[in-house]
Amino acid sequence: MTAIAGIVQLDRAPVERATLERMRNLLEPYGRDAQHIQQMPGAGFLRTLLRTTPEDALDRQPLVHAESQTLVLFDGRLDNREELSQALGIATAEQRLMADSAIAMQACLRWDSACVDRLLGDFALACWQPGTRRLWLARDPLGTRPLYWHRTPERFAFATLPKALFAIPGVERAVCEERLHDYLCLLPMIGPESFFRDVYRVEPGQILVLDGERLASHRYHRWDPQRELRLPSDDDYLDAFAEQVERAVACRLRASGPIASHLSSGFDSSTVTALAARQLAARGEGLSAYTAVPRAGFDGPVPKGRHADEGPGARALAARFPNIAHHLIHPDGTAPVDLLEESVETLDRPPLNPCNMVWMEAIQTDAARRGAKVLLTGQMGNMTLSYTGEQYLPWLFGHGRWTTWWHEALALKRRQRRRWRGLLALSIGPYLPPALWAAFERLRGEQQWTLSDYTAIHPAFMRRMDHAARVRATGWDLSYRPWSDGRQMRIAVLDRLDNGDYSTAANAAGLETRDPTADRRLIEFCLAVPDQQYLRAGQTRWLLQRLMGAILPPEILTARTKGLQAADWYEAVGESLPQLREEIARQQSKGVGAYLDLDRLTASLDDWPTAGWAEHATIQRYRLKLLRGLSVGTFVRQLSDTNG
Repeated sequence: MTAIAGIVQLDRAPVERATLERMRNLLEPYGRDAQHIQQMPGAGFLRTLLRTTPEDALDRQPLVHAESQTLVLFDGRLDNREELSQALGIATAEQRLMADSAIAMQACLRWDSACVDRLLGDFALACWQPGTRRLWLARDPLGTRPLYWHRTPERFAFATLPKALFAIPGVERAVCEERLHDYLCLLPMIGPESFFRDVYRVEPGQILVLDGERLASHRYHRWDPQRELRLPSDDDYLDAFAEQVERAVACRLRASGPIASHLSSGFDSSTVTALAARQLAARGEGLSAYTAVPRAGFDGPVPKGRHADEGPGARALAARFPNIAHHLIHPDGTAPVDLLEESVETLDRPPLNPCNMVWMEAIQTDAARRGAKVLLTGQMGNMTLSYTGEQYLPWLFGHGRWTTWWHEALALKRRQRRRWRGLLALSIGPYLPPALWAAFERLRGEQQWTLSDYTAIHPAFMRRMDHAARVRATGWDLSYRPWSDGRQMRIAVLDRLDNGDYSTAANAAGLETRDPTADRRLIEFCLAVPDQQYLRAGQTRWLLQRLMGAILPPEILTARTKGLQAADWYEAVGESLPQLREEIARQQSKGVGAYLDLDRLTASLDDWPTAGWAEHATIQRYRLKLLRGLSVGTFVRQLSDTNG
C-alpha cells in the first residue's frame, strides 16, 4: 500500500522541495519501504510505499508518461489485473513485470477518469495532466483508502492523511465543528467535511476534478437498489454465491509475505478464515489466525444474548485446518486511555471504539512481529455474507403477502426462539409514524434512549450547531426503526461508511488489512439476491448456512449468543481511573469543555460502578459515552497542544 500526496500551484509558482520533504517525512511511517518525490513545473508529488504484494517490488511511483507528461499516483491494490490487462492490450508476460500502479497508469491514459469504474480493489488515485493543468482524484466505492484535499486561491494540495497537508505553510490545523458534532451524535458521514476545518475528503465512489481553477466532483458509482438477480433454482443461487465468495477471498491472498486473519466466533471472520486456509493449503502455505479473548479466568457479567470468550468457537474452527496457527490475544494491563494519544496521532481522527483499538493494535503488532504482510478481516460481512434476511418480514407485511408472512414469522418464532412482540415490531415498525413507533416501543417496555445517555456532547454545542437541522440533512432516522427493504437498508449503510483512515493506520504497523466481505463484486451480487434466499423457513443467513454448513463447527453455526469483543474492558478502565481524571483535567484546560460535557464525564468517574456491567445503561454511560468522549477530547486537546 502507498501513501500519496501532491501540490499544484494554481499561480504556477514553483513548489518548494523542502515542503514536499516535510510531507514525505510525515507519511513515511505508512510507507516504510520506499519514498520518492517528483517535481514538475508548478507542481510536486510524492509517494511512500509499503510492499505487500509481489508486484510492489516493481513499483516506481510517481509514474510519469514520457510523451504527455501525465503523472499518476496510485495507492491501492488491483483485484482484476488480468481483466484490465486484456482490455488494455497488455500481454501476459508484460503484465507480470508491472506493478498495480503501472496498470492503473495505462488505464488512466486510455480511459482518463472513466477508468476508475473499471478498477476493482481498494484504491485512491491521483492523475495530473500538466498540458491542460488538470488534476483528478478518486477513491474506490467503499473508500477503503483515504484521500484528503485543501484549496486556497494560490494552491491545491492533496494527501492520504491530513497530517501531510499541515506540513504546507499556511495550512491551519483547526477542528471542523460540524464534523465533530455529527461524530459525537453518531450521525453518518455525509458531505466532504473532515475533522479539520478547510480540509476535505474525496468521498467514497467519487471523482474530484480540478480543471484550471474550476473544482467539481461527481459520484461515479452507486449501488443499484432496483437490480434483482433471478436464477432458476436455490442451488443456482448457492453455486453463484460460492463462486463470488471464493473469488473475493482468493484475490486478497496475493501477498509478499505471510498472511494472517482475524478470527472471532462469528460467521464473517470464521468464513473468511476457513476459505483462506483452504485456498492457502492448496498452495502449501499456512495462515495465522488471531482471536481476541478476555483475561484468563474472567467470569464477569455480559449482556443477554452475548458471550464473553470467543476462544472456544475460534479454536473449534482452527482445529479443522492443519495449516492454521491459532493465536489467542489479550492485551493484559493495557487500557484504552493508554493508546488514545497514539491512536489519534496515527489515525488523524478520534477512534470511534477505543476498547476495540486495544485488541486490534495487539493483533496487528503480533502479526507484524511474525512477518505477516496481510491481515484479513470480515468487517462488512453483515451487509454481504451474514446478512440475516430478516427485512423479508416487513417487506412481506407491507406488500400484503399475509400467508407467507405468517409462515415465516411462525418459523422464526419457533426456530430462533423469537417473541411475537419483537416479530411484530420488526414487521410493522417501518410503516409507523415516529411518534406512534415511540409509543409502540414504550408499550413493549423498551427503554427510550436520548443522546445524552450515550454521547458526551455538550448541550450548548448541540444548540450552536443546530442539531435538528443537521440530523435532517443526513437523512438518518435517529429513532432506529426497522427497515422495510433489506436492499435499501444495506445500501444506506454502505453509502455512509468511510473507514479508509483505519486501513492506512494498519500500514503504520507494517500490514495491509483486506476485507473479502467488502469486495465490490460480492456486494453487488449479495444486494441483488432476493431476501427469500437469506431467510427461509425460519433459518436466517440461509445462503451462508448452506455454503458453510459442512465447514464451520457447530460452536459457530448453532451458537445462540453473539461474541462480545473486549468483554473485560471495564477492568482495565477501572484500574486507569487516575489517568482518566488527569486526561479530563488536561482537556478542561485546553478548551475541550466547549464541545464535551466534561463535568458529566467527571461525575461518571465519581460514580464508578462496582457491578452492573452487563446492563445496557451502564454500557451506554461508560463504554460509549465516557470512552468515546475521551477519544474526541484527546483529539481536540492534541490540536490545541500542536497549535501552542
